[in-house]
Amino acid sequence: MVTRRQLLLSPALLRAQPDSRPHVACVLNAYFPNSHADVFMSRLLECYRLNGRSNRPRVKVVSLYVDQFPFNDMAREQAEEYGIRIYPTIAEALRAGGRRIAVDGVAVIGEHGNYPRTPRGNFMYPRYRHFQQITRVMEEDGRVVPLFNDKYLAYEWADAQAMANRVRELKIPFMAGSTLPLTWRRPPLEFPRGIVLDEALAVSFSDLEEHAYHGIELLQAMVERRRGGETGVARIRCVEGDEVWQLGKAGEWSQDLLDAALSRRINPPQKTKDKPQLIQAVYRDGLKASILNLNGLTRDYLFAARERGRRKPHSSCFYIQLYNHNHWSFMVRNFEDLVLTRKPPNPMERTLLANGILLFGLESRLQGQKWLDTPQLSVRY
Repeated sequence: MVTRRQLLLSPALLRAQPDSRPHVACVLNAYFPNSHADVFMSRLLECYRLNGRSNRPRVKVVSLYVDQFPFNDMAREQAEEYGIRIYPTIAEALRAGGRRIAVDGVAVIGEHGNYPRTPRGNFMYPRYRHFQQITRVMEEDGRVVPLFNDKYLAYEWADAQAMANRVRELKIPFMAGSTLPLTWRRPPLEFPRGIVLDEALAVSFSDLEEHAYHGIELLQAMVERRRGGETGVARIRCVEGDEVWQLGKAGEWSQDLLDAALSRRINPPQKTKDKPQLIQAVYRDGLKASILNLNGLTRDYLFAARERGRRKPHSSCFYIQLYNHNHWSFMVRNFEDLVLTRKPPNPMERTLLANGILLFGLESRLQGQKWLDTPQLSVRY
């Protein structure tokens, strides 16, 4: 007879027990140490910690598709360790080698890997290509399963729109976006629905394309709760260098909001001489928003906003654990919930609009840092 203690101490015995968890397939760009695939898959395969508690995953990975195998690839060893088959195509991974979809959910971790950039600076990650192949299988097999798309949707706006339209057409239980809206807020900050905001600001760091996106989506997760709901963005501009500070002095963005945001830093900044970068967005209802990418001043993602009639700005740090990446546990939990309940935890339109803000911000930079009208971003939800 196996005692509870023996079961807890023996992974082999644990794996030998009947496993009724839902099966999932994972579609990865590349799987190497500290990649998005690593920080997601390591928690999904074995165990994840969240707020001091260990959690055994509630779904079981049964198949993989991997687009690239770099010299430090982890996919092959992990697949062997956990008895998972790597399939040569996405369709075969979803069907687990059979003729029809054999999984209850799909996770697409379409970040990282060796891919070129567009002229505006986006990495040409194949998220849209992955999505097309997955949805083709769903349509051919007559079965729709929950689908998670890590980070933003696509590196071209038309493709991002096509993905959103396809999700609606097939009625896919769909989850996408950044880990930042999910992570700890220090101090806690959650706006009531209907709040009246005059200006909002987010602070990010590192590469503008890869990491300012997180600042954009955390900002969007906060401002979407304002009075009237989300109506979209009317115009966008991206500015770099000394002009960023000049625009602050001219009142284009508010220094007191930046001060309030920086007061919430937790991780010590790493001194650099990188030029500051700014994406400005004017929403269709008049809200002003700024995303400041400030290498050398922060290694935290920060937020501040001015509420009408309130003198002191709201501010918080959206805290990430830089080295053990445990904020990813929130994403794993949300993916499990998506598969188990078929209910998306957050609106797809949030990610779609954040995706557009990034793309048109980078396009503004490419076109000489000028304002761009964005009727395409009339996203309401």
